[in-house]
Amino acid sequence: MSKTEKRGKQRRLYRSLPVFCLLIFFISGCSNGMKQYVRPNFDFSAVRTVAVLPLENFTSDKYAGGKIRSKVIIELLSRGIDVIEPGEIIMTLRELKVRSIDSIRTEDIQEMGRMLDAEAVIKGSVEAFGISKGITVSYPEVSIDLTLIDTASGNIIWSVWHTSGGASFWTRHFGTEGMTLDNTSAKVVKEIFDTIY
Repeated sequence: MSKTEKRGKQRRLYRSLPVFCLLIFFISGCSNGMKQYVRPNFDFSAVRTVAVLPLENFTSDKYAGGKIRSKVIIELLSRGIDVIEPGEIIMTLRELKVRSIDSIRTEDIQEMGRMLDAEAVIKGSVEAFGISKGITVSYPEVSIDLTLIDTASGNIIWSVWHTSGGASFWTRHFGTEGMTLDNTSAKVVKEIFDTIY
């Protein structure tokens, strides 16, 4: 192949590169997002037992908090983290006279750690959980906010907000079936814990 032919081939390749990148962008979509904070130099391997508090629910599905909490517990267990039984947590909250999760104090979290022998507590909220409807398509939308608190110090050691939703490229343009709400919520929870475990 001559130098002229090689140059021509390279030019055609470079011209098609922006189109290829644009195609990848549309296929992957831009509906997912994650923001997180991780306390520097914290040893997450020291967290062996976690208490997952009831999650606040800001959605129209009254069971969304419980559904996501169950997925959080299963995900932690699957990664070798012990989780305090939810009934024990409810009894402990009553003993500490905690009326609502959003008003829980640092002292309460530290005392929970002592009473339940847990190194950390997870609290958080479900901000979106349902099927959203576009002009021609429906798609699952899940948004979760979780915070991991060290029971010894009462410090936030990790905080994450993650959302997944919106119609995919294939659903928008070809009407293909996307993920179910259950699959989407499991995916969001898994991706959340992938950031630290």
